[in-house]
Amino acid sequence: MKVAKDIYKGLNIQNCMQKSVIILTILILIAVVSCAPSGREEGPVDYRYGTQGLRINFEPNLPPYRLFDTEPFHAVVAVENMGTFTVGGPGDKIYLSGFDPTILTGISTYGAQIPRLEGRGPYTPVGDIDFTEFRGTIRALAQKRIEKYPATLLATACYGYETIASAQVCIDPNPFAPGARESVCIPQNVALGGGQGAPVAVTLVEVDPSPGRTRFRISIQNVGAGEVFRQGVQYLDKCSPYTPPLAFDEIEYIQIADVQISGVSIRPSCKPLDETSHLRLTNGQGTIFCEFTQIRGQTAYTTPITIILRYGYRTSVATNIEIQPIS
Repeated sequence: MKVAKDIYKGLNIQNCMQKSVIILTILILIAVVSCAPSGREEGPVDYRYGTQGLRINFEPNLPPYRLFDTEPFHAVVAVENMGTFTVGGPGDKIYLSGFDPTILTGISTYGAQIPRLEGRGPYTPVGDIDFTEFRGTIRALAQKRIEKYPATLLATACYGYETIASAQVCIDPNPFAPGARESVCIPQNVALGGGQGAPVAVTLVEVDPSPGRTRFRISIQNVGAGEVFRQGVQYLDKCSPYTPPLAFDEIEYIQIADVQISGVSIRPSCKPLDETSHLRLTNGQGTIFCEFTQIRGQTAYTTPITIILRYGYRTSVATNIEIQPIS
């Protein structure tokens, strides 16, 4: 009887040990899972990258390639904000052109308002997307003695956009002082590659230090696939394919909204700008020269430079259609 009790007691101890091991394993698994990354961004991320503003495309089969003159016309253009600036303000429109208005009628020459589309942000990895529609009527081709009517439809987006470029630069109050000095930085050029989430980008900030002042040579480029023009609703209206075109002194211009060092605006020192602070681009590129004199202390230090650009932008996409008579 005693032997049986000892065996039973041993079995109980073994079972308890097995249960303890199982419980300990479960607790370890819970701890591991709770400490593992969740896969979500826990804070703001760098979102000012890329070289696009709006991207537009005709939706598949809207319109279809082949149409009959008894059908209603329906085209849908997808509009996606690929950059960082919110669009959809006054004058931001999409126009449909490239067709004979006596054959395809009812398409407004005033364009379709671009809906409000927010761009990327520190907590939003992608910008908004929406759609604009165009509806019209196809006239009977037989009455015009036309066997078929091929056309290339052109969707044109005209919108205002903004670029904000930031970089860390070194400011040295006395870069040519004799003798060795301890310094946290050395003034040098800063290249900004990859864009700033907009079709116009700051590509290079060149730093030229001198006693009591630092000069900057800032290179700017149209890195998108469209055309840039002066900032303002009046120029957005002239972007339309149904109005007199933008003039020579209105295209290839961007507004230098501000240039700041340590939060201090140095835009008044920037050249060459016109009376509305616009810079003329040549072959899509331009350069401004700015100067900073409010230097603090006697030793070198790093500080942010921020450049804000504003402008109008035009981009287009085309699709082919063919209209045939029903009989």
